[in-house]
Amino acid sequence: MNAVAAIRSRVPAEEYLASEGTSITRLKELRRSPQHYRYFLEHPKQTQPLLLGTAAHVAVLEPERFEQQFAVWTRRSEKTGNLCPRNGQHWDAFQAQHGGKQILTEDECSIALTIGSVVRADPVASKYLQSGEPEVVMEWELHGRRCRGRVDWLTLIEGEPVIVGLKTTRDCRPFIFGAQCAKLGYHLQFAWYQAGYRVITGRKAKVVEIVVESTPPHAVIVYRVPEDVILQGEEEYMRLLARLDECEARDEWPGPATEEQELTLPTWAYPTEDDIGELGLVA
Repeated sequence: MNAVAAIRSRVPAEEYLASEGTSITRLKELRRSPQHYRYFLEHPKQTQPLLLGTAAHVAVLEPERFEQQFAVWTRRSEKTGNLCPRNGQHWDAFQAQHGGKQILTEDECSIALTIGSVVRADPVASKYLQSGEPEVVMEWELHGRRCRGRVDWLTLIEGEPVIVGLKTTRDCRPFIFGAQCAKLGYHLQFAWYQAGYRVITGRKAKVVEIVVESTPPHAVIVYRVPEDVILQGEEEYMRLLARLDECEARDEWPGPATEEQELTLPTWAYPTEDDIGELGLVA
């Protein structure tokens, strides 16, 4: 077994983020540039959209823990009925009263809980969520490098391991979500988690992704991740690891370009022959 191999469930995000090892979330920043990778390591940031995503994950995967982790800001103006700004003495007192909890607005809480109910009620998604463990942290070694990953859900279907991811998105349709996967590097994550599980357990896990829309009616699609997508992700993260080795060895972290570049426009910005004809221009 791998020297640092370990697998644990129900690991808090804070504990996981404080642990050692290269994560795929960090590694993906190298797709942009080593400079961005280095900055991301030194300036981790939790933004409000990520907080809502976290709340949705808890509502789906650990609903019994929702009230323990989140408090809801409900104070409204007596004059307008609008939600009061999150500042001032009342806000400070609310934070002190709910120390340690993440704070949601009423709308954010409602969205998260609705997503939880919709996903749990979906006949396809529920098959994977009937049993299993949430927030599973894996630690392993790859080519001498300590690696880590935190999968949303791990279960067994007919005795076979399945890594289950959960994503919220504005549009879950296949041609939209497929493009989002490529742009955001989700396929690298799929491959990374599958590889980690295989190194630790010696078994190959199936990978599926539950995708739910973040706005009503919160449509749900469950995607099987095929082998060609996994292989593409593996090829890309291996190239990134090689580049990371090189940057660390030289302690050099260049940006996206080190020389002057010529500006280009995307093809859609140029007129087509039809456009030229309609305008009465000569090609």
